[in-house]
Amino acid sequence: MAQYIKNWKELAQVPPNDKYKIVVDENDCCGWIKPVKETEETMKDYFKHHKYLSTHTFYGPTTYKESTELLQKYGFDVELANWG
Repeated sequence: MAQYIKNWKELAQVPPNDKYKIVVDENDCCGWIKPVKETEETMKDYFKHHKYLSTHTFYGPTTYKESTELLQKYGFDVELANWG
């Protein structure tokens, strides 16, 4: 069952998986999905391995769903709250 995430602070607490981690800037209310370990490959194809989580990550009607799907695609068993 997916972990329900209500805000940026909770998202920052999600542990990394084997390949990716979530890095949150709580002051700016944004973040990134980044590789746990940077390699030549992750830097060469940067935006395949680094995904930006915008200030609108938790807002509806569809952005929070798209953000949830992106996080799940990168191996995080989470479901984001809808602030909208």
